[in-house]
Amino acid sequence: MDITITVNPSVDRLYQLKELKVGSLNRVQLIKKMVGGKGINAARVAANLGAKTTATGFLAGYNGQYILEQAHNDQYIANFIKTNGNTRNCYTLIQDDNNKTEINEHGDFLNLDRFESLLKTIKTLIQNNHVSAISLNGSLPPTKINNFYPKIIALIRQTDPNIKIILDTSGQALTDVLTSKNLPDFIKPNEQEAAELLAATVTRDCHKLKKEITHGILNKVNNIIVSLGDKGALVKHQQQFYQVKFKPVKVVNTEGSGDSVVGGLLYALDQKLDFLSTIRWAIAAGTANAMETKTGFVQRERVIDIMKSIELIPVTD
Repeated sequence: MDITITVNPSVDRLYQLKELKVGSLNRVQLIKKMVGGKGINAARVAANLGAKTTATGFLAGYNGQYILEQAHNDQYIANFIKTNGNTRNCYTLIQDDNNKTEINEHGDFLNLDRFESLLKTIKTLIQNNHVSAISLNGSLPPTKINNFYPKIIALIRQTDPNIKIILDTSGQALTDVLTSKNLPDFIKPNEQEAAELLAATVTRDCHKLKKEITHGILNKVNNIIVSLGDKGALVKHQQQFYQVKFKPVKVVNTEGSGDSVVGGLLYALDQKLDFLSTIRWAIAAGTANAMETKTGFVQRERVIDIMKSIELIPVTD
């Protein structure tokens, strides 16, 4: 079984308008209302591919109830912890020229007793199931709890050291983990996030990126997938690097593609596949999501077809 942990999910609303007029009345049309949350998207994808998957984290209020109702349409198991307040809203405003403005709420304050409830839930899930992989996903809500993700990683390691841990976050939350003793097995920054962590310029040059990773903070993590958009990805496994290439596809919606990479990883780790096969499933899942209208969704047959065109080319000095 796989587990995804989303501590700061959201209900996402997408609005279309001709032009955003700051300081004036804007009348918009709601194009889409959907469940947001990296771990929820990853759980949906892993379940679509065939892995038994449980999604946990925190839900609250009307928005939390909406997320639970939507979960009935998916194949993952919802095992969320209810909290006070209301799960946050995130808004995306898209103008006719495709200029996008995002407005994301921080989420309600998370106190210590709720965090301890999460730790207890994770431990119980591990003890009562054969868990292959766990992903920690997304941003953190406002909280005074220090080393949030490192503490969860430590609990997982103590409960079952054989579980593979995927971390999909950015900013300070990611830095806190990378500077701790509690490292995940996988991370998947994009090129911008990798550049920020390495204090380097953004690049899609795999040879340059390999050199920067080898001499930077990211080298502490054994397995890294740096997504490079339509240029594929750079993958690190121990001290080996691979450039991932695949046949171009017709892109419909790239939202959730990174989360779908995590979903593919979860599935492959649950199947105990070798490393290169695991990467193929991950990249194919992320690519297949981009061909769908729905965010964080893949068709298994399409993923398998995409895998046929994936190349992993060793990156040498």
